[in-house]
Amino acid sequence: MSCGSFCGLAIRWSLPLVLIGLIHESSPGQETDNEQIVRRFRKEMIEISPGTAAFKSSFSYGQLGDEAGTVTRAPEPFLIGQYEVPQNLWQAIMNQNPSRWKGPRNSVEMVSVANAIQFCERLTKELRELNLITQQQIVRLPTELEWEYAARAGTDTEYSFGNDVERLDDYGWHTGNAAGNDPPVGAKKPNTWKLYDVHGYLSEYCLPTQATQTQPQWNRDTWGREFTEGNIAIRGGSWKDRASSLRSGYRTTVPLTTEDDAIGLRCVIAGPLKPHPVAGFQPTAQATMVDKKAKVEWIWNDGEFTEGPAVDSKSHIYFSDIGNRILVLEPETGTVKVAEANSGRSNGLMFRRDGMLVRCEGANTGGGRRISIGKPGTSPKTLAADFEGKRFNSPNDLVIDTQGRIYFSDPRYVGDQPRELDEELVFLIDANGQTTVATAEVTKPNGVILSPDGNWAYVADHAPSGPKQLLRFSVQESGALTQKEMIFDFGASRGIDGMTVDQQGNVYATAGSGLESGIYVFGPEGEHLAFIPTPGAPTNCVFGNGKQAATLYITGEGPAPEQGDETRAYGIGKIHLKHLGYHVTD
Repeated sequence: MSCGSFCGLAIRWSLPLVLIGLIHESSPGQETDNEQIVRRFRKEMIEISPGTAAFKSSFSYGQLGDEAGTVTRAPEPFLIGQYEVPQNLWQAIMNQNPSRWKGPRNSVEMVSVANAIQFCERLTKELRELNLITQQQIVRLPTELEWEYAARAGTDTEYSFGNDVERLDDYGWHTGNAAGNDPPVGAKKPNTWKLYDVHGYLSEYCLPTQATQTQPQWNRDTWGREFTEGNIAIRGGSWKDRASSLRSGYRTTVPLTTEDDAIGLRCVIAGPLKPHPVAGFQPTAQATMVDKKAKVEWIWNDGEFTEGPAVDSKSHIYFSDIGNRILVLEPETGTVKVAEANSGRSNGLMFRRDGMLVRCEGANTGGGRRISIGKPGTSPKTLAADFEGKRFNSPNDLVIDTQGRIYFSDPRYVGDQPRELDEELVFLIDANGQTTVATAEVTKPNGVILSPDGNWAYVADHAPSGPKQLLRFSVQESGALTQKEMIFDFGASRGIDGMTVDQQGNVYATAGSGLESGIYVFGPEGEHLAFIPTPGAPTNCVFGNGKQAATLYITGEGPAPEQGDETRAYGIGKIHLKHLGYHVTD
């Protein structure tokens, strides 16, 4: 039908039923799960990184037909929705659906700019709570510059597929082929960057930008407060428009109060897309700690959940794969072998001066819930399994001092065995094998390390719903940890897991997730020294020794899989640094 005469009639689109079936990738039961809908939105975001690979560093902005457009620098990197916002996502976030043409994966319409801003703000909060974006990223409407750059997909033709208007039916809904009652998103062909419906279907709200503005002013949580009156641009054209209005460079404006069944939105995720430290961490000595060209090299990536690296006198790196084995890396060859096939669910590891390997055995199914000791490859003996007759929660990480005393953290993250201890503490096993509380001034202790002079202890307090802080304690002659001092707060970001130190007493802490994943290097007093990005969330680290004394070995998530639906593997990597590591065995 022609929209101009019949757009009020609820007549179906001319879309084959078999195609409609193919478009719905999830079952109806899955679509009612709000969290899964939000996760799907995040997975469907396309990263646009101008200046890399297929992404041009400049483009013709606003080009119309044969008229030359303005050649401008491309915008800064951003993520943009592969699809216009569907109704099930809007329903999940806003708890209502204003659309005229109902359908869970149909594009949402009949929304004002104010509605769109509120949706973006709520979706930002939800994504942050699910750790799907960082605290420095936001969801917002795209700028016109971002929208057109993404819609063109590297072209300077009238449409992203060229200048032949006869091909438009394959890519967009317009007055020539639309017949009412919106279809699910993605029914037509995408542009070469896999963005659907950039020509037609619904016009999309866009924030204003000048062609010279590659750093938009909208990358902050308060961006939506700028809109109080006037008009806003819409881009892409809709099912109510003729083919000429679906060109990549075409624009028009509507009042902010507009609610129309031919106008919707597509979201971007803005903010830092390159690896960066968490908010508040500002490196001051990056160049003195890390060579500019140095990057983490991932050596092995076939683990279930790697943790607790420890170096022996021969420079071999032992580490836990909490799937229930201990592995060993031979640095000279890069070979990884199984050292122990049954580790008692070991996590943190460390060698004593006599070559004995001390292990924290956790509470996962089959875990020992103890501190054990033995030569690698032998059946270890128990050093401690309880405090005052109550079994440990789940020994996690440890450090040994020059007197042979062992400090270890005892949180409970996983494991279905009943807890016997009410608190999660840092314990001390003295030279006589007696276990005492080193400190109770923690919520959920994780990584623990000592300064080379033994005067200071650093503890990672890492509670999923509580503090995520780096703490420093004074070590008393008795071994007790006192004078607690919080030297860094990771806020809502992922806090510290494991740590190590160098010979100057600098602390190398594994923390962050997503683009914040990395090694955070602190000075002895908590100075922010350096940030070393890792391919995924790191779990622990240790320096090698001998020829490898300046090489930091890192366990944790490996590089992202090429296929987005593949499970991310864990492994071990390394990076050469400018400082030498410290070991109590030195």
